[in-house]
Amino acid sequence: MIQKLIKKIEDSYYWDARVKSLDCNYFGDEVKLVFEDEEKDITYHFEECYKVKIEHAVECPKDGASKELTFAQIPYFMQDVELKEIEISDKKYMEFVINMHPVELSIVCNKFNIY
Repeated sequence: MIQKLIKKIEDSYYWDARVKSLDCNYFGDEVKLVFEDEEKDITYHFEECYKVKIEHAVECPKDGASKELTFAQIPYFMQDVELKEIEISDKKYMEFVINMHPVELSIVCNKFNIY
């Protein structure tokens, strides 16, 4: 299953795509990451999340509130998506590490889809 998801992620051609939005809802249970594609937006949808970690590089200062940025001012671009299966307390989970410099996103979840 992990290999099929990795292939699906690679087929989404995320490299250097501008991230349009990152939403974390329901106390971190659901995360949506939307990035641009030539023909349509691509959404990574994570569900049943147990860990959601968003780290913005401190050495890259923010030039104002992110909610006020125009699309052209959004500084986040997809660089790398890593996926592996991990085991915690005899249960298997998916662990994603997404580099969208200057932000790194780490998610541990049970469900993942691409739209």
